[in-house]
Amino acid sequence: MVDVEGWLRHRTWFAVALSSEINGGAVHRAELFDDRLVVFRESSGAPVVLGARCPHMGADLGLGEVVGDTIRCTFHHFCFGADGRCASVPSGERVPPAAHVPSFPAVERWGLVWAFNGEEPEGEPPGIRGYDDTGLVVRARRTDVFPVEPWVILGNSFDFQHLRYVHGLRFEDPDPITWNEDGTVEYDVPFDSDEIGSFAQRIRVSGTNTVSYVTSGAVDSMGLFTSTPCATGSQSYYLAATSRDGDAEAIEARLAFQEVVADSLLVDDIRAFTGMDFREGAFVSADRHLVQWFRHARNFPVFAR
Repeated sequence: MVDVEGWLRHRTWFAVALSSEINGGAVHRAELFDDRLVVFRESSGAPVVLGARCPHMGADLGLGEVVGDTIRCTFHHFCFGADGRCASVPSGERVPPAAHVPSFPAVERWGLVWAFNGEEPEGEPPGIRGYDDTGLVVRARRTDVFPVEPWVILGNSFDFQHLRYVHGLRFEDPDPITWNEDGTVEYDVPFDSDEIGSFAQRIRVSGTNTVSYVTSGAVDSMGLFTSTPCATGSQSYYLAATSRDGDAEAIEARLAFQEVVADSLLVDDIRAFTGMDFREGAFVSADRHLVQWFRHARNFPVFAR
């Protein structure tokens, strides 16, 4: 059993739904840490993310339905808008002052709905380094749940011992690693592998839970991995991305290839994370970049509602 109560509630963007899960008036039930959320679209198509506990009697708004620009509770038909305030009650009476739920800044990007854990969003949801939304075709999917915090999983991006000895990659530690003021971390690194050949990666880590990569050389691919803390652990999402070059069949082939490559590289990592009981300690000097990442994550701003 995972106890997420003590997890670091970082002030950053978290994926809470696939875009396809809220199409056509659908309502999606989600979690962020140990809080229940409801995700839906307004009539304009804009995503809305609210706390799911109806303040009237505690029913789950995720079991309700979309009515206009509101989510209507299934139990007594109280309706709540994007600002979290109750817009109406069926009796027509004055809305009680306490009739409101938490409202999260929400943005749809890369086939995912992102919610910001904070009062006001700081920057945009994570992107792929060097590309904007219009230049790529993406395909997102929900993957595994791990019993460790997202920032521990993202430590993989700085665990260069792991890349050398488990994945058999030959390379020099990236220099420099750029720790930007906006909280992103970037570096470039060339790899060589007997199995894959020579290739280079451009890495960007956003917040403490998302990493994107652009790979060129023996393997040409790009994608994004992100992880969201929920009641059962860290729910992970992966999206493959490719340029718009070529016809639909060529684009589909590239996306499918990237998913296969990502899955093959993650097999050993998934097994390790699934059984992990993480506690800091016993590091060696070769872990210096990993230790720096953990320090960065420990000091990252947090927000508790």
